[in-house]
Amino acid sequence: MTPDAERGTPRGVGLWRAGVPPFAPTALRRARVAVCLVVLTVVAACSTGPRTATNGQPLLPVVLPDLSRMDKNVQKQAHELYASLTQKIENRDTPEPELAGSYGQMGMLLMAAEYFEAAEPCFLNAQALAPSDIHWPYYLGHLYQGKGDQKKAAEYFKRALQLRPDELATLVHLGRLTLDQGQPDEAEALFTKAQSLPPRSVAVLAGLGQVALAKQDYPRAVTYLEEALALDPESVSIHSPLAMAYRTLGEVSKAEAHLKLWRNRDILVPDPLKQELDLLLESGLSYELRGIRAFEAQDWSAAVGFFRKGVELTPGTTQLGRSLRHKLGTALFLNGDVAGAQQLFEEVVRLAPEGRDESTAKAHYSLGVLAASTGQGSDAIERFSRAVEYQPNYVEAYLGLGDALRRAGRVHESLKAYRQALEISPRATQARFGYAMALIKLRRYQEARTWLSEAMKLQPDQPLFTHTLARVLAASPDGRARDGEQSMALVQELFKSDKSTDLGETMAMALAELGEYEKAAAIQRGVMAAAEKAGLQDSVRRMTVNLKLYERRQPCRTPWQDDDPVHNPGPPVTTAPLQPSERSEP
Repeated sequence: MTPDAERGTPRGVGLWRAGVPPFAPTALRRARVAVCLVVLTVVAACSTGPRTATNGQPLLPVVLPDLSRMDKNVQKQAHELYASLTQKIENRDTPEPELAGSYGQMGMLLMAAEYFEAAEPCFLNAQALAPSDIHWPYYLGHLYQGKGDQKKAAEYFKRALQLRPDELATLVHLGRLTLDQGQPDEAEALFTKAQSLPPRSVAVLAGLGQVALAKQDYPRAVTYLEEALALDPESVSIHSPLAMAYRTLGEVSKAEAHLKLWRNRDILVPDPLKQELDLLLESGLSYELRGIRAFEAQDWSAAVGFFRKGVELTPGTTQLGRSLRHKLGTALFLNGDVAGAQQLFEEVVRLAPEGRDESTAKAHYSLGVLAASTGQGSDAIERFSRAVEYQPNYVEAYLGLGDALRRAGRVHESLKAYRQALEISPRATQARFGYAMALIKLRRYQEARTWLSEAMKLQPDQPLFTHTLARVLAASPDGRARDGEQSMALVQELFKSDKSTDLGETMAMALAELGEYEKAAAIQRGVMAAAEKAGLQDSVRRMTVNLKLYERRQPCRTPWQDDDPVHNPGPPVTTAPLQPSERSEP
């Protein structure tokens, strides 16, 4: 199993299939404590008078707000930082870079807790004392943006950009601001520069799409926005401007389809400087974020430590508390402690509130994967069903449910689960493939052929659909679904980049359908030899059945045998305790 990541988010913790986005965006969006400022009478440097920076700029007094509603650990952290800052202010021999750092740290903590007014003079003082440090104008840009002062925010992001012209996050934030202020040309220049920098960013492509939309260049807007969605299908807020572009181009059906998929969700920007703020607080949220960083580095032991500290600070009755417990369970599993993981997942379920809850859904999903991994099919179905009750847009849970139903022989019921996954995420490849295989298992070959042909058009970048269709065309027992020539054409195209034994089997099926039995038998013997060399004895046994057909000059009429693994989807099943090499993502 690998950690379940939400791209942004990530999309629940855990899947045995690839492409699950990280869960960092959810944590980053979780509301921090925000309280009214009650200014105390304690003023920094009040006993010694205000200091002045070397450049002659007077330093502003810093006041500490009422912190009574914050976590106790954060209160302690804030008071310690404030006491240290006061001491350094009073000591006239404190070097300016050191004093700048203390002001900045105080401002970062206050801003992380959303005390914008109290953080502002801290950053202004830090900038006056260390004008070449990008942190302070950058944080001031975010601070003024948080206060709704877009003009000042843009001013400070520009200062930050002067200090570090190739800072991707600054280019994106400033690009968004200038576009909001009705300056598409300036925004385009910023996003274009950002596009030249690694990594390839959804936020940059979305920004260029929005610029093109503002300039009424609708074909170009579609190009950029479709590219952004292809890079991250979970960036669902992109569907709205994309729908607008399609509607203006007269493609109403596409516009309506995208509008149905729209959700109000942030498109996150890779932002190391901003992450420093999120990691600063000694709070449950901070430890959650640190654990996420450890996940990204695949340091499971460190992730366990961070999440455990977060659990100790955060009651399980809160949303953050349940999220931390689920992530700790996942980290424990990845670290080899399956029993500890299951205990945490079950604790989250016990703490479930009424109504929808993302962490409870993930806990049920994780328990479903564990149940499926140990052959407890009925329990897996129940867990996946509960997961979608707590989070009705949980694509992975619908996929898990569909797979569990197929594995249990409830194939007709699995169609609905796969359909629901596709309604939420039309590019969910495994859902589209699962639906096709369910039709095939139900012997609805004509429907399967039509479904796979449409899948090839919708997702031309997925050779899985081409290969599956080729096998149906070659070996369907329903003659109305067969077409040997079309099957061979598809196989030959795939063979340019795929030399797998599976594709070799399909080529043999197509040759037999065309009456070329000697060639079919020769290819079948070749793939059998490769499979035997790889130690795939079960595959060799299945392949022998078709070889005997070709040797008798008979075509294959069974695209996949009933015991083929393709009809038994989901995580590997074992009755022994799962080992790290057998993990499949709870």
